[in-house]
Amino acid sequence: MRKLGLDLGTKTCGFAISDELGIIASGLENFTYEELNTILVIERIKYWLNQYQNQVDTIILGYPTNVYDGSKNERTLYIEAFYSLLKEHFTDLKIVYMDERFSTRIATQRLKDCNLKAAKIKKIKDKMSAVVILESYLNQR
Repeated sequence: MRKLGLDLGTKTCGFAISDELGIIASGLENFTYEELNTILVIERIKYWLNQYQNQVDTIILGYPTNVYDGSKNERTLYIEAFYSLLKEHFTDLKIVYMDERFSTRIATQRLKDCNLKAAKIKKIKDKMSAVVILESYLNQR
């Protein structure tokens, strides 16, 4: 079964998907939505689940904490509220948190290593952060 990875921000959400064996993570899209309107993200998740026709059994949600001590911050509370929304809308799927500390830095560095320009990196970094988050989950299993 496939896993769907999310890197949720207040205005964008990066999406990534695993292969059926749960080995490879691939970026799907950077989804831009009206600030804090997470219902639009729920609808986009439904779109991707439909595209993969019941092949997804788990949603991996990036979980942000303070880098140095792992304590919660404002973004953590936002993600926890979204997690509850996911549980309401997707009762048949497993929803799990994955530590997302440094995921954006790792994604950005990978894109820089590909010699992409800053403007291109900005457009796809959330999608690539979702890939990093999903890879972390797949690698720990």
